[in-house]
Amino acid sequence: MNKKLSLLVGFLFSVTGFAQEHWTLQDCVKKGEANSLKLKVAALETQVKEKSKQSIASYYLPEVTLNGTQSYNFGSAIDPNTNSRVSSNIQSTQASIDAGMSLFDYTSFINHKRQSLMIDYASLNEKEVLFEYQLSILMLFYDILESQSMLELQNIQLVNSKENLERVQKEVDAGAKSKSDWYDINYIYHNELINIEQTKNSLYNQKLQLLHLLYVETVEPQDYDVVQLEESIGQENSYVFNASVEKLRTNQLILEQDKQLLYAKNLPRVSLNYQYGSFYSKPFDSDIEMRVNSFAKQIGDNKSHYASLKVSIPVFQGGNIRREVRVKKEEIRLNTLRIKESEVKLRNQIIVISKEIDQLKAIALQLQNSIELSEKTFATTQAKYENGKVDIFSFNAAKNQLLNSQFALKKNTHNQAYLTSKIKLYNSNTL
Repeated sequence: MNKKLSLLVGFLFSVTGFAQEHWTLQDCVKKGEANSLKLKVAALETQVKEKSKQSIASYYLPEVTLNGTQSYNFGSAIDPNTNSRVSSNIQSTQASIDAGMSLFDYTSFINHKRQSLMIDYASLNEKEVLFEYQLSILMLFYDILESQSMLELQNIQLVNSKENLERVQKEVDAGAKSKSDWYDINYIYHNELINIEQTKNSLYNQKLQLLHLLYVETVEPQDYDVVQLEESIGQENSYVFNASVEKLRTNQLILEQDKQLLYAKNLPRVSLNYQYGSFYSKPFDSDIEMRVNSFAKQIGDNKSHYASLKVSIPVFQGGNIRREVRVKKEEIRLNTLRIKESEVKLRNQIIVISKEIDQLKAIALQLQNSIELSEKTFATTQAKYENGKVDIFSFNAAKNQLLNSQFALKKNTHNQAYLTSKIKLYNSNTL
């Protein structure tokens, strides 16, 4: 018995001893959140929306411009000395400072609210990307966990096969069994080695995919194992937050603001304008001799101030606003149906997953009983095989039956944890 135990412990250590790190599901999510390029892109898109938001006061700050114009006028005029038409070309230089500001425009208030909603929408889009990313991690995590469980059970069975191979070899050497018996058990032993190698390859590929998904480049697949925390099992929770549903609800608010923005185009707008400027002019290439004051004199004499209060009241816009409002109302109705559809879809998904969990729990006790029966069957078949009362094929069938029953229970446990985490993810966007 001690020899068997030492062989089993030594073999398992040789298989798992190289795994230096143990990652929980939460560890994987944290690594992904820190490294994922998809999440970083989504976060930057949210920051872009935040940077583009204007404060409400900025809509009413004046716009000030400095304008300068150099113009040339080519024409003719009557010479008072000769009473005849002669050429008269005049050049002029104009300079002004113009300022304008909005005193009342309801669209500014709506645009401010809409920009806040657009930031919320971008944030929800970021959370939706996180949801899909966490779902991918969750699925791959439990695929790896199942492969690890299968490899563990296969390694335990291999120890048994190796013991039987060595026992049959001794009996063949002693003349108690024929060489064909050794061929049969040797075939089973090497077939189990092949199965283990296939499981290892599958496990390696799954771990490599997880590393790529998490953007981890400093760890090799053989350097870590995934582990499941016991407290993570059975943590179902009620609805708190779902990014896809909340995103549609926020889009509904944005569409409502778009409709209000269209209505606001029919409201009066009040603005204030002010201009301070001057000009300088003189003839060039002209037949008329005129006395022209200096540049400084003209600029000082020609100064002018202009101030106006403008009230703009839309009267008729060709029916464009009314048509756009009708379209926007239909978009709101469409989005309302989409919200209802997403809520029903989420509720149905939770119901289906909850039923699957109940079914797994109900069958778990039967699977435990199946293991106990399989262990008894294997123990009696092992004894019969050693005494030559059953052939190798019956012995191998009993081994496979035990392996399948043990893996079925482990898979049942993993599926319960996977589905429970999935419900939590759907209801709260967290794992």
